[in-house]
Amino acid sequence: MEKIKTILNEEIRKKGYISISRFMEISLSDPKEGYYVNQKPLGKAGDFITAPDMTQIFGEVIGAWSADIINKIKSKSLFQIIDLGGGRGTLLKDIKRVIKNDNISFGFLEINKNLMINQKEALPEASHYKNISDIPNSPTIFIGNEFLDVFPINQYIKINKIWQEVFITTSNNRLHYCYNNIEDKILFEEHKRNFPDEVDFFEVNTMIKKVITDISFFLKRNNGICLFIDYGYSDGYGNTLQAIKNHKYVNPLSFPGVSDLTSHINFSHIINETKNLGMNFFGPTTQRNFLIKLGALERLKILKKSTNSEKIKKDLEKGLNRIIENSQMGELFKVCAISPKTKLIPEGFD
Repeated sequence: MEKIKTILNEEIRKKGYISISRFMEISLSDPKEGYYVNQKPLGKAGDFITAPDMTQIFGEVIGAWSADIINKIKSKSLFQIIDLGGGRGTLLKDIKRVIKNDNISFGFLEINKNLMINQKEALPEASHYKNISDIPNSPTIFIGNEFLDVFPINQYIKINKIWQEVFITTSNNRLHYCYNNIEDKILFEEHKRNFPDEVDFFEVNTMIKKVITDISFFLKRNNGICLFIDYGYSDGYGNTLQAIKNHKYVNPLSFPGVSDLTSHINFSHIINETKNLGMNFFGPTTQRNFLIKLGALERLKILKKSTNSEKIKKDLEKGLNRIIENSQMGELFKVCAISPKTKLIPEGFD
């Protein structure tokens, strides 16, 4: 952590402060000291557990969803399924088990060297890519589960009727927030017009536009679809920057480089970018609705019938409840999909 603090302090010394987005970029993705390069974020020993590791039902129903997409597109070319982020490889492993199709290849978009090892163990035949531009041209299903929330954000606050940007500075060897003139006024104005006049604080995910653009162009060339599952909101505003360390929320500025920094996704940004690019958009719907429509409850019944162990039955129920109950992940997590302008209608959306 001290090395990443040194890097941050050197950046701050240049002009007295750094943006929230630059702070997140360094803390998470510095080539040598960044959290996603060095840490083991997932599992009981990490900072958080994602849905695929809570229950096999999550990956299995998405596997069935993927098989349906492939059947509907009916491409003569080899299909590939790319997990954006990929975690420990559990999701893609469960998807492969359900699809059982030798004519489909699998890959991960990943930069975390520890997770790449986990992914290789889970799915040895899968390929690894660091950029979307590295992925071979082929009909593709992209799956981004908790992928967008790690991208850097900018924050803006209205103080005495004047808009300012939220920055980070240091004093007495401690990081803290400060406010100054907005650096990228074009970015600010582009998003400010989407909020009502009474709003006095909002965030902009600075990478969503690039990610949606890169994926959209890829899908336009090759056909396919991209599924995003993340926690966020369709309408709203406010400060959603948070940090998790050892499964507990901590001050986002306290443990740079060794805590996971995320923010909630404003799905309206995805909708706007998708429309600007001439793509189809489906959703957003809640994770609960999406998984139930895909047959998660029916899959639970089948799995419970396949075992005589009461403990396994209870664990299966507990795992599914964690991802579909509104009091847990069911309501907070949203699901959407984007695809080229075709007749494809994916299952799971209203």
